[in-house]
Amino acid sequence: MKKIILLAVLSTLFSFGPFAQEAAPGFETDRPNRTEASTWVARGYLQLETGYQYEKKRQSGTEQRSWLYPQALLRMGLLKSAELRLEATYRQEDQRMAEQPEEQEKGLSTVRVGTKVNVVAPKGAVPEISVLAMAELPLGHGSFKPRHLAPDLKLLFTNDLSKKVKLQYNTGFRREKEENTMLDQFQYSASLSWKISEKLSVFDEFFGDKVPGHHAQNYLDGGVQYLLLPSLQIDALVGTDLSAHAAEVFVGGGLSVRLPK
Repeated sequence: MKKIILLAVLSTLFSFGPFAQEAAPGFETDRPNRTEASTWVARGYLQLETGYQYEKKRQSGTEQRSWLYPQALLRMGLLKSAELRLEATYRQEDQRMAEQPEEQEKGLSTVRVGTKVNVVAPKGAVPEISVLAMAELPLGHGSFKPRHLAPDLKLLFTNDLSKKVKLQYNTGFRREKEENTMLDQFQYSASLSWKISEKLSVFDEFFGDKVPGHHAQNYLDGGVQYLLLPSLQIDALVGTDLSAHAAEVFVGGGLSVRLPK
């Protein structure tokens, strides 16, 4: 009788074991576009998002080319609805004017630390809302680093329009280095994405920024994201400016991976 009871208990445990395991959360990145997702990395997971971007600008007889390699963002799930973020970029800039030698600068830039916290869960027409708080540290190459700590604060929104179509939009403020001074910058962006298949997604995006007393800089881009594995993604994008005061063209791509618990 005891053997029968023991076999019954073991059978029940093995039967319900797979269902008792916690399912892995969805895998979503904050790249390659500028619009940050309102989702966050689940507690116990580690996510690394890396990439490359090339940008070319031509204005008033000056041509400027920039390479960002790599762009690296490390995201760590710490709490039930919050993550810790560490970000750094290596930057190279080449500038050339007619009949003058080329000037080049390169080094570490955009060293930032911060967090993303979910504040509102989606319900009907109410979007999912999260807050992204970052601080750029006065570290890196002399010509790229800010003089002081530079805050960056954004509200992140997501509306699921259907099972395959999603609208994400951000608005926020940051302190931005411009020449030898720091400027207040208002930021905005919106991205519409379509899930073509379980592995392939495409997106279109509009984003920009406005500094008081300066022209707004607006951009348009589009790209793809492809899941090689459930927690391994590659991406690519191409974009251009919508004004005479911004970069003419930029292209990029990257690789993101999530490490399990």
